[in-house]
Amino acid sequence: ASRFVVIDMPSITTEGLMKLLKREFPALKDAYAEQFAGLFQDIEKKCKSGELTSRVLDLRGLLDAISLMENGLSPLAALNMGITNKTFDAYEQSLIQDVIASRISKKTTAGNIFAG
Repeated sequence: ASRFVVIDMPSITTEGLMKLLKREFPALKDAYAEQFAGLFQDIEKKCKSGELTSRVLDLRGLLDAISLMENGLSPLAALNMGITNKTFDAYEQSLIQDVIASRISKKTTAGNIFAG
């Protein structure tokens, strides 16, 4: 941290995150923008309560995962790459996978997430 300037950023709201997702991914269906924003908020709550470490709360990881989906990767694989694998702790990974499963069905494909 001594080499970097530390910026204290407030938490992004669900509405703000949905706007960001729609701006970055115009073809993202509104229902999935809402689910991904909710997923991020669910992880944030678990971090604040101490159930998860803060390293898994990674907005860039979520954006990267959605980008992978846009390029055809399955949603669960993309979310595992972008979020779940930010921690090496098996217990944390299982918690994150449970949170993801509560928002995104195993049957969901990248084609379901984007319009067109």
